[in-house]
Amino acid sequence: MSDEKTYKFVCVVCGFEVEVDTPELPKDYICPVCGVGPDQFEAVEE
Repeated sequence: MSDEKTYKFVCVVCGFEVEVDTPELPKDYICPVCGVGPDQFEAVEE
């Protein structure tokens, strides 16, 4: 069992989910499905 915290974000446009190890997506992150930027992602509370 890993004790590393991961943060899940979901694209509000297309529903794509991504998990990262930082509490914010990189400023240059682009959704691989629909192409929007990180401002269109919402954090998912586990």
